[in-house]
Amino acid sequence: MDFDYKALGFKCGLEVHQQLDTGKLFSRTPSLLREDKPDYKVKRTLRPVVSELGEFDKVALEAFRKGLYYIYEGYNDTISLIELDEEPPQPVDQDALKTILEISLMTQSSIIDEIFVMRKMVIDGSNTSGFQRTMLVSTGGKIKLKEKELGIQTMALEEDSARPIERTNEYITYRLDRLGIPLIELATEPGIENPEEAKQAARAIGEIFRRTGKVKRGLGTIRQDLNVSIKEGARIEIKGVQELEIIDEYVKREVHRQVKLIEVREKLKSRNLSEKDLKNKTIDVAEIFSETEAKIIKNAIEKKEKIIALKLEKFAGIIGEEIQPGRRIGTEFANYVKTKTGLKGIFHSDELPKYGISEKEVQEVKKSLDCAKEDAFVIITGNEEKAKMGLEAVYERTIQCLKGVPEETRGALEGGNTEYLRPLPGAARMYPETDLNTIKIEKKDIDSIKKTLPLTVKEREALYTKWGLNEKLSNEMKLNNFARLFEMKVKSGADAKKTALILLEAMTDAKRKGALTDNLGEKEIEEIIDASNSGKLPKEILIDCIIEKSKNPVTGIEEIISKNGGGTASQDEVQKIISEVVKKNSTLVKQTGERAVGPLMGDAMKELKGKVSGKEISELLKKEIKKIN
Repeated sequence: MDFDYKALGFKCGLEVHQQLDTGKLFSRTPSLLREDKPDYKVKRTLRPVVSELGEFDKVALEAFRKGLYYIYEGYNDTISLIELDEEPPQPVDQDALKTILEISLMTQSSIIDEIFVMRKMVIDGSNTSGFQRTMLVSTGGKIKLKEKELGIQTMALEEDSARPIERTNEYITYRLDRLGIPLIELATEPGIENPEEAKQAARAIGEIFRRTGKVKRGLGTIRQDLNVSIKEGARIEIKGVQELEIIDEYVKREVHRQVKLIEVREKLKSRNLSEKDLKNKTIDVAEIFSETEAKIIKNAIEKKEKIIALKLEKFAGIIGEEIQPGRRIGTEFANYVKTKTGLKGIFHSDELPKYGISEKEVQEVKKSLDCAKEDAFVIITGNEEKAKMGLEAVYERTIQCLKGVPEETRGALEGGNTEYLRPLPGAARMYPETDLNTIKIEKKDIDSIKKTLPLTVKEREALYTKWGLNEKLSNEMKLNNFARLFEMKVKSGADAKKTALILLEAMTDAKRKGALTDNLGEKEIEEIIDASNSGKLPKEILIDCIIEKSKNPVTGIEEIISKNGGGTASQDEVQKIISEVVKKNSTLVKQTGERAVGPLMGDAMKELKGKVSGKEISELLKKEIKKIN
């Protein structure tokens, strides 16, 4: 798949969607995903409406024709009436707005002085309202790649959709915990000239986002969409690329797919096939398969479903053409059928006899359809309505083969391939949000944000080295969400290494041991850092105190320290603990004498929980050991 991308007229742009680690965009509920049992479920259906242009959006219509209903799961304490579309939205989350303004300034993007919230029609069930709220915040700007600068088209702030939990042919179940989490959408110009630049752009944008310290991390928190086209092809939007390291592979395979589809178009032209030659002829072929060994068809007959065949004039050998690794024109047909009707799988003559279908049955179908040597056929099983809809989808896709590459939105599959999702959206799905005021961006606010923009990665590396962090801690901190808090605390006098270890290691260890770290805001984490740096919070009980603080954020850190055995100890209490440690290890003490101090230090410090310095413990152990020897 080595191509001369310039000769092909290759164009590519990138849209990156990044979840923000703030409150929800238009409600004051937490941006928290949950896996425990929901408190309630709500069942709904959605339908499209005419836009202000007097048109139906074709994406919304296709979703509506599937005839699905939707089930929404929620929680009493973390989901509000806003997510259920039973209450108007609240004003925009200020942390989210500030974050996108920072990113706009970091990329020299021009901020719009009055922001309008818009509604984008979405009726696939992922939004209870039937639309997604979005707002354009800035235009223009640039990001740096290795050998060039890539222009930015737009930057928008929008709400994420509900989280799909279960999909069936009749309904989709969504969880409302993700609905409303803020998303930044950064769209580049179509200035990416090859697959490697697509990967570079995704990395550069991700780094800019992470520098803010306000982005969510982990699988599903950042999604890349690719817009790819070649001169004789069409613009294709690839949705939901999550594997950064193979973004270039998605680009290569899409170019390969378009090149192959253009080749298919030329083959069909060489056969003198035109649209009027495709008669859309279908017949019921159930009788031919009355004694078939094909399990799928046999099961369909037992269920009294229809077995319908469609003749495809001059398509013999075309349906089996590979257009991506492991995917053929026939796969595209099946994908269209599944997406538009829910039916799974088709049979086509280029792959038969197979799957229990005999050569005799293939020839009888061809005879019934009056197929010539260059003709092909497709068979679909299902109830009559869906089977006919499925064959109509196949017929539409064959018409598109005559034109080459159809404009459409495709979903990213694992490994670099893609599949049909829906048509490309049009302008008919956007209209103004009537429940929210416009947002005016004041110059004084921009000037204030400019003064505290996050450092670049290189600036952080230099600063952290100056503060004495080793390479490992520096690399872990420079794009960590705690980086800006770390810098603020060190500048105010905290020990750099101790603070870095709390943020990078102790917090992670505490979470692993059950800490509810999502409950700890900046204020609570500052309390922990301050107590550790002042000596009030010994490292021996640091993890226990983080866990306790996460479960009781309003409780003061000094009270938590005291509860976990911190604070001071009387001389008698210390002596008693030292005596017990020595007595418990009397055999070792008798054998090694003062050399037992080292092994016993750990036990003593664990019991004393930082109430006494290591030096003092060492002296007390030596004195106690001398009593035995």
